Amino acid sequence: MHQEPLRTAGLALATATKALILLHGRGGSAADILSLASYLHVPDFALLAPQATQNTWYPYSFLVPPTQNEPWLSDALAAVGRAVAAAEAQGITQENIYFLGFSQGACLTLEYVARHAARYGGVVAFTGG
Repeated sequence: MHQEPLRTAGLALATATKALILLHGRGGSAADILSLASYLHVPDFALLAPQATQNTWYPYSFLVPPTQNEPWLSDALAAVGRAVAAAEAQGITQENIYFLGFSQGACLTLEYVARHAARYGGVVAFTGG
């Protein structure tokens, strides 16, 4: 699951000092969420967007016990982790890594930062449960 290549926009990771990881909602896509860049003031950021398999990070609501969304949830969290690792591999520090998620992507964003607590640059959750 969730093995599609990481979509990117903005500055190249090799030249950026900040990264914004964007997570789309159920039914959306990496391309959709990257299109928000034109509305955000992020000209000096590398933008990274994983793509969920079949456009959903996990099959059921965030309200069900997490075990019911497995193995999808763990794999979705791993996809976010790969985006973080890609930024860190290019020398971008955790305090310069930001997250933005919409709907199911907002839930996933918050789940990731809660499970991987660090001094990240910031987190934005649009209409997440």
